[in-house]
Amino acid sequence: MLRLAFLLIIAVAAMLASWQIVTTDPGNVDISWGGVQITTSALFGLLILVVLIAIALPLLRLLMFLMDAPGRIGKASQRARTRRGQEALALGLIAAEAGEFEDARRHADKAEDLIDEPRLAMLLQARAAEVGGDTAAAERAYSGMLQHEDTEVLGRKGLMAAALKRGDRTAARAQAEGALKTSKSAAWPFQYAFDLAVQAADWDAAMETLEIGDKRKFVEDKVAKRRRAVLMAAQAAKLERERRPDKAAELAQKAFRTAPAFAPAGALAARLLALEGKNERAAAILEEAWENGPHPALAHAYRDLVQGESRDARAQRMIALVERRRDHRESRLVLAELAMERGDWAGAQAALDDAYRENPSSRICILFAQVAKGRGDENGARTWLGQAAAAPREADWSDLDPEGPAFLYDDNDWARLVYVFGDGGQLIHPRMERGGADALGPVLALPGVQLALPKAEPASAEMVQ
Repeated sequence: MLRLAFLLIIAVAAMLASWQIVTTDPGNVDISWGGVQITTSALFGLLILVVLIAIALPLLRLLMFLMDAPGRIGKASQRARTRRGQEALALGLIAAEAGEFEDARRHADKAEDLIDEPRLAMLLQARAAEVGGDTAAAERAYSGMLQHEDTEVLGRKGLMAAALKRGDRTAARAQAEGALKTSKSAAWPFQYAFDLAVQAADWDAAMETLEIGDKRKFVEDKVAKRRRAVLMAAQAAKLERERRPDKAAELAQKAFRTAPAFAPAGALAARLLALEGKNERAAAILEEAWENGPHPALAHAYRDLVQGESRDARAQRMIALVERRRDHRESRLVLAELAMERGDWAGAQAALDDAYRENPSSRICILFAQVAKGRGDENGARTWLGQAAAAPREADWSDLDPEGPAFLYDDNDWARLVYVFGDGGQLIHPRMERGGADALGPVLALPGVQLALPKAEPASAEMVQ
């Protein structure tokens, strides 16, 4: 303001000087105040006015400063208080993360007194309580965050973590689902809500959550599609157990259409259709499933689809099936077993040689042992069985039961497949993930094949697992 007054004086002085030069009659100024009469030239009068204004401006500024002083003092005090509160908040968070419970609690109380921001204070109190192991206090703090829109998601995350810590998955899932409705951008509510629904075998809720995650791009499209197929197949299996075969068959077919390479869905859909007498539809599904991903369970289901047919007729059907993917390893195994069934040991050997070169697994070694036994070479059979004990296993074997259907999974098995097949696209039998032994038992894709053993009665081959 002083600089402005100085510039004003200079400007007026320059203007008056110019006026005095160019004007022949500058005029007079008469002032009458309180009986006093003053007469002066116009130039001098204007100079006096400028001086008075120049003096008045600083005085006015000083007066305004004095009038505003209480407010300034209050603001300064508030800023100092806020700085102390922020410092207490920072020190409290540092202490909480460092595991210093007492310091964290002390700084939390100080921050709550100094800062008029309950959200930050509640966060610090919650973290301090968590560090100190006071779960109840942490939950109270997180519950308080639910009252504020911008901290609700954080509060639910804290409450969910506390519920998981005490083993209450139902409460944890409720908090995750609540956060999923509240926040459109946070990814953690989707992941936890989905995982907890899968763990609870609530397949319908898991599918609904998956739809939300897919729309929000929290999960890749191909992963979402495979997960959806597993969930629908799991729900179909549940409906079958509840004796609702119509709904189960419909959902199993949807699962198969979603992921034709998911063999359990194809096998389940075909079996349910066959129970309804829809063999042609079941055969079409198995054939399409074989084209997308040959699997021993599919061969098993296709073989048993027609009851009471002759061995030659069944062999022709199986050959027509494998021709759809003749170059696939499972197709060669089926051809080997068909050759073993009719006693063509040379043909079986040739088909197994190709499969062995591709993957010398314990399953192939056992099949070689069957061929050796069929030829009467007991020593060779024992050698192959010994090699099978050390050979690598095949993760995608299915436990085919001659007295029941394949893929008899429980809820935990389906839950594993949601991630094993859904995320990785792999069909690993849950038994392998549980660390179960494969044993040197059933490995054939076509259970019940009769081997023409020389100088002995035919013996039944063992099952695929």
